[in-house]
Amino acid sequence: MAMKLFQPLQMVPMYNYPLFANLLTTFVYIPTSFLYIFLMIRHGSLITAEALAVPKYKFFIMGCLDSTAGIMQTLAVDYLNNGGLVILLSQAAIPMSMAITKAFLKTKYKISQYIGAVIVTGGLFVVLGPFFENPDAGSGGNIIVWAAVMVISCIPMTLSSVYKEKALGETDIDPVYLNGWVALFQFMFAIPLLFPSAAGMKLPMDRLPDNLWNGARCFVGINTITTGAHPDDCAMSPVYVGTYLSFNLCYNVLIILILKYGSSNILWLAMTIMVPLGNAAFALPFVPNHKAMHITDIIGLVLIMGGLFVYRFW
Repeated sequence: MAMKLFQPLQMVPMYNYPLFANLLTTFVYIPTSFLYIFLMIRHGSLITAEALAVPKYKFFIMGCLDSTAGIMQTLAVDYLNNGGLVILLSQAAIPMSMAITKAFLKTKYKISQYIGAVIVTGGLFVVLGPFFENPDAGSGGNIIVWAAVMVISCIPMTLSSVYKEKALGETDIDPVYLNGWVALFQFMFAIPLLFPSAAGMKLPMDRLPDNLWNGARCFVGINTITTGAHPDDCAMSPVYVGTYLSFNLCYNVLIILILKYGSSNILWLAMTIMVPLGNAAFALPFVPNHKAMHITDIIGLVLIMGGLFVYRFW
């Protein structure tokens, strides 16, 4: 829950520097994972010879897909500027994953899962309805664009999961070993993605190096942009970004532990509960960039929650 809250919150002080934020989020996995990998290979036994024999090009493909999804989501979270909406749009992963897994893995789904996916999709349209009706209200026009980017980001994210399943099969592979190599290639692929991403955020190419450097300054609390519509407010950046990075690392470890020692039902239940709790949290007046919930938000939330329960537990 904390990771989902701080994902949008970290972008409040880092609003002008989503490219640096994306690189940093990916980079932190590399030293932490490879320290574990080095020690485990030298002194442990959890990383097997079977895992070491997996061709690195498979990790490269996973990293490229994850990198594409990651930068799309970072930009969408930044410019949507609405944490509750981000949480709701993330549920688009359900119908997207159903379509992709059915096409590539020939996965069979129950009628109730199709019904749940349709209800979730309907809830998303209800939430976005006001922006379609009045796209010029505030940043509504941009909201439609970045909401679409958020939804489309589920495609490379799901393709990465499908490829992991097909490429690794029954291979006994340590999750941290997998995450470390994927993160390395994800970071490497994020570098060429800086250029189309800069174009997407209308950042001139000659200002890209300065934007990355100023993002690093903002990360440690130093303002650079002091005029314009979005001046820097980096004072809380070390707290928000540092907290998000910490929770993000813990979140991925907890998912591995839940799936290994618990059950997928526990994970799905926890992720389902996060939807209403996250929306309620981002409506609280003391939360930065809080947004009051409108009637369409409430109706959409009810529909999405209903669809999630039908899909996951019926």
